[in-house]
Amino acid sequence: MMMLTPLDENTLKTGFCWGQYELRIDDTARLRLCKEITTSLKDQEISRLWRYPDPSGQRFILCPTEHRLRFLREAQKYLKEASDAEEKTRLLYSGTDAAIDSQGRIRIPKVCLDHVGIEPPQQVILLGVAFWCEVGAKK
Repeated sequence: MMMLTPLDENTLKTGFCWGQYELRIDDTARLRLCKEITTSLKDQEISRLWRYPDPSGQRFILCPTEHRLRFLREAQKYLKEASDAEEKTRLLYSGTDAAIDSQGRIRIPKVCLDHVGIEPPQQVILLGVAFWCEVGAKK
C-alpha cells in the first residue's frame, strides 16, 4: 500500500471527497458520482477529473486535474522501491482527463476497468481521500 505524507490542517479543510460510498458503473462505463461529491466538486469549481490505474493496488484513482501532480509525486515515492517500477510507472502515466457531465457521471477508461477487473455494469466502492478518490470493485 502506498504511504502518503501527512496532510496539514489546510489540506483537511479543502479536500473535495471524504468517506466511503457504494456507487455503480453503468453499461457504458460511466461512474455516477453521488450528490455529496458532485456538490463538493461544484463548490470548488472542479469540473474535470484525471482517471488512472493505481499501480499499488486493485483500484483506480479519480483526481482533480489541479491535484494530479501531488498524487503523482506521492505515487513515485512508492514506485522507486518496487521491483517492477518501470511497468508500474507506465500504468500510472496511462491516465487521462475527462469532464464530469451534467448528471454527475464520468466515463471510466478501459485501462482502469481492466486493472480492477470490472465488467460494467457493476457496483463499486469509492473511498474519498481528500484530493483523490480510490475506486475498487465491490466484493
